[in-house]
Amino acid sequence: MDYLLGVLIVLTMVLWVWAVYDINISRLKGKNHQNKWLLAVVIFPLLGPILYFQFKRKG
Repeated sequence: MDYLLGVLIVLTMVLWVWAVYDINISRLKGKNHQNKWLLAVVIFPLLGPILYFQFKRKG
């Protein structure tokens, strides 16, 4: 059980870092839009990245 919890924590951290990196390099509508996504990802470490990757625009 401890092993599974450790794996879930590591995967959550990887998802979080990937989302923060993607937000910083992406060309969103503007800095204000980018800052809102960054704030959402920081405040909600698991739900924020999931929502970001679901709703970000492709291309």
